[in-house]
Amino acid sequence: MDDEAPCGPRHSNSLADLDREFGAGTERDVRVLVTRVHRELASHAEYAKVPWGLFHHASGRADDVAELLTQIRSGNPRAAAQALSSLHHGVRHQGDTYAPAALAVPFLLRIAAEPSSHHRAEVLQLAAESGRRNHHGDGSRTGLLQTAHPPGHWLFDSSGYPMHWSIQASREALTAEVRIVLELLDDPDTAVRCSACYALAAVTGEVERTSTALHRRLSIEKVPEVRVSLVLAIAQLAREHHKSRNTTVWARELWASSDQTAETRLGAALAWLCLTKDPVPDQLLSVLPQVLTPTVVDAMSRVPWMQYVDIGNTGVYRCLTQMLDTLARQVLGENTQDLQEPDPWA
Repeated sequence: MDDEAPCGPRHSNSLADLDREFGAGTERDVRVLVTRVHRELASHAEYAKVPWGLFHHASGRADDVAELLTQIRSGNPRAAAQALSSLHHGVRHQGDTYAPAALAVPFLLRIAAEPSSHHRAEVLQLAAESGRRNHHGDGSRTGLLQTAHPPGHWLFDSSGYPMHWSIQASREALTAEVRIVLELLDDPDTAVRCSACYALAAVTGEVERTSTALHRRLSIEKVPEVRVSLVLAIAQLAREHHKSRNTTVWARELWASSDQTAETRLGAALAWLCLTKDPVPDQLLSVLPQVLTPTVVDAMSRVPWMQYVDIGNTGVYRCLTQMLDTLARQVLGENTQDLQEPDPWA
């Protein structure tokens, strides 16, 4: 689990002290190294030239990452799956992002983009996850579309390295390689398209280009879980980059329109709830039970955002329980979720 320390160690008197202590701007800063990986090493898959050993993941020193990437890229599907599982466990352990994750992102994106690679959606998903805070099941109106903690919020992984640097570096790597991810919006694999949406929602730049591409894909996309992923990605970009006004109006028009598909209306409803602080209108309370069909609920279980709210088919129910608060039972009935943590001493 991550450790939050907005003020840093006791002997540090300012954020500038923390920056110096952890080597901001030097080779100890993963944000610096990821730029080098993107520019010099990623295009030729030069895994061994990355100084992985400068950093740790959840299982110790990260010297094994180069070999894991080699196995993921191999033509052996079983070896690739095992290596991907090991890499995921190490660099994105229990929802925390470790520094080697950011350095792996440029390589992971290229592996995912290669049609002959195995487990492409899962590879792309790991790259996308690396650029996000640990949600801890947060599907609230303020939390679902929050990519990272605000500036000045210090977090440390289990090795003591600044985790917010790792998340930032991962997002910058996704942005630097945005061309690759944009092309994956048109991939024939449904799961790859969902993961591409999740990755694009975390970029730090190229916002207009990315948003335009997401809207274009939404105009032709037919698969329910991808349509929801596109809507949430558009909303998340708008929220993160302070362009919410027009997107809030757009989301409301979608969920209010009976001409839209049920999954589009549900995705737009979630987006709208995250983009505004307005009270939940009666019209939305009447729309939600109509669109929460078994087919749509099943599709929602394959939407990346829901997978990090809860495992299985209950993610959308848990999310709406958090978002609607006291109004949840009116919409969800017996599907309203118990949000209280169990008492370990009971």
